[in-house]
Amino acid sequence: MSLPATVVVSAAGLGTRLGLNKPKALLELAGRPLIHWQLAMLADVEDVRVVVGYHAGAVTDAVFAVRPDATVVLNHEFISTGTAASLMRGVAHVDGPVLSLDCDLVVHPEDLRAFLDTPAPLLGVVPVQSLKPVAAEVEETPDGPIVRGFERDGANGRFEWSGLVSFDPSAPNLGPTRGHVFELVAPLLPAPARRIRALEVDYADEIPAMERWIESLLEEGALT
Repeated sequence: MSLPATVVVSAAGLGTRLGLNKPKALLELAGRPLIHWQLAMLADVEDVRVVVGYHAGAVTDAVFAVRPDATVVLNHEFISTGTAASLMRGVAHVDGPVLSLDCDLVVHPEDLRAFLDTPAPLLGVVPVQSLKPVAAEVEETPDGPIVRGFERDGANGRFEWSGLVSFDPSAPNLGPTRGHVFELVAPLLPAPARRIRALEVDYADEIPAMERWIESLLEEGALT
C-alpha cells in the first residue's frame, strides 16, 4: 500500500441546499471564501486539483488567488452528475492513491496530515452532526476501526462519513461514477477508518457552526 500524494477537491456543484445562488466554494466565512480555508488546509500538498462547474470562472479565480499552482478541472456535466463524477475527472492521469475532499468540508489540519500519512484505503468518520448524514457502520477491531457499510440519511447512527476518503482510483471494483462518492467507494468496504475533527456545511442553518469552527482553528493557530 502507498500514501496519497494528490488531493482532489470537488467544487462543481450548485450548492442548492444552501439557497444562496452561488457555489459552496464561494461561501464567505470569517472574511474569506470557503475554498480559501480548504486550500490553507492543503498548503503542504503539492498536487491539489479542484474540480469546478457551476460559476466555474469565479471559483477558478478564487482558487488561483491563493494557489496559482493548483490544477483546475472542469466537470461540464455538473448539473446532471454528482461528486463522484467530479472526483473521477480530477483523478485523470493520477498514478496511485488520491485523497477526495468535498468542497464543504473543513478538517483540522493535524488530522488531515495524519490522514495523508496513512496508507489507502481510508475513510474519515465523525460523530453524527449533519442534518442529513450518511451514517457509517463503524466496528472496533484489534487493528483499529473499520467501516462496514453506509446508510443514507442515517441520523440515528453513531458515526457519519465525513466525505473524506483516500483510495486507489484504478481499483477494478469501484461503484457508480456519476453519483455520490460514498456510492463510488462502497464496494471497497470493509475499509479502515480514522476519526477526524471536521465540519461540513450543507444548509444555511449550519453556516454559523462552520464559521465558529474556522474561527476556533484560527485562534488555535491551526489555520492561517
